[in-house]
Amino acid sequence: MQKQKTTQFYIIVLLATFICYALYVVLFGTLSTTMMDFYSIGTSAQGVFTMVGSIGGIAAALFCALLGERFFKPRVVAFGVLILGAATMLVGFAPPYLIVCAGALLAGIGYTVIDVMGQATITEYFPQKNKTLLPMVQIFFGAGTMAGPIMMAAMLVPGDSRSFVNPFLFVGILSLAVTLVYVLSLKKTAPELSKVDLTAIAQNAKENPAEIFKSPKSWVILLGCGLFSCFTTTMAAWYPAFFSTVRGFSVDSAALMLTLYYVGTLAMRLLGPLIFRKIQPQRVYVLFSIISIACMFGAVNVASQPAAMVLTTLGGAFCALNVVSVVMISTALFPTRKASATSLAVFAYNIGGMTAPVLVGAIAETSGLLLPLNGLIAIFAASVVVMGILCVRCRKELANA
Repeated sequence: MQKQKTTQFYIIVLLATFICYALYVVLFGTLSTTMMDFYSIGTSAQGVFTMVGSIGGIAAALFCALLGERFFKPRVVAFGVLILGAATMLVGFAPPYLIVCAGALLAGIGYTVIDVMGQATITEYFPQKNKTLLPMVQIFFGAGTMAGPIMMAAMLVPGDSRSFVNPFLFVGILSLAVTLVYVLSLKKTAPELSKVDLTAIAQNAKENPAEIFKSPKSWVILLGCGLFSCFTTTMAAWYPAFFSTVRGFSVDSAALMLTLYYVGTLAMRLLGPLIFRKIQPQRVYVLFSIISIACMFGAVNVASQPAAMVLTTLGGAFCALNVVSVVMISTALFPTRKASATSLAVFAYNIGGMTAPVLVGAIAETSGLLLPLNGLIAIFAASVVVMGILCVRCRKELANA
């Protein structure tokens, strides 16, 4: 009984690490206009923060894909949260622009380690709870991204652009506190987790570290998820700025639009465990995404604020299960390389984050944000086509996904 309570507490703290990850992810988007004022930079320079974070994320995802099976994954998660906390604290001291870029790079490494190794920990050490805990990861992440924009905006001081440091310091301190609690809970849970025999998987990974990348399926997943990630990372980075600069919303109202997007994602993720019991993940990805695309296109192009709010909420809801669907699809296609399979979604997310936000920022300087956001919605549609083709061709392998 005591062992069960200890394990349950560890799972809760593991899920809490995804809240830290989520709060960090919305920082640069919510604080974009304030940071641009403080550093006297344009949209393309602001987009660089997301880009360098994604470079760090790609490096971390590649490390996890090639070498992640060799390590005790729960322990690696602790290093991820520690790096994230330290990097966010660094940005919180309002250093020069290049130091902020370095902090974003380190944070990208930290949150990617949390993402890959945290989800791999669930799939390997708690396989019987897989279809419950993986959606729970997205629920906790969604809670952070939903509350984050409003919390961060509330910490700003009107007229003081330097006040962007307050949210960064808050997330940094929270992450370091969670690191401490996580390490203490892992210390008590480690003996129980160590009973899971992963020797054969580790040996196979050591002999064939790049095995997963030899399969064409992995590259199709990277393409499909990468296209979707271009859409999601751009929305996080530029959605508030779009409504502030193009639609003329106040800072608080513009931040609310991103919050509503994440309200929708959280609501759908709460239903995730029930949905995945009834519908296979490949069907969830394709069918729900079609609805999301239609809603987001309407939200960006409609002139009515109430209509945009409703459509944004629905758009966020119907793409909320895409990442966990990709993780389920990937681990079903590569059952002996779960850390590597999980890293595919995260790798793709960071590729999207490295390219799309900075390109959108550059285009916005000449044409505004309306055109590039519509382009990103079209790219989202392309991802649905790619994933749909993969799922049709791998129908037998995904029969029990």
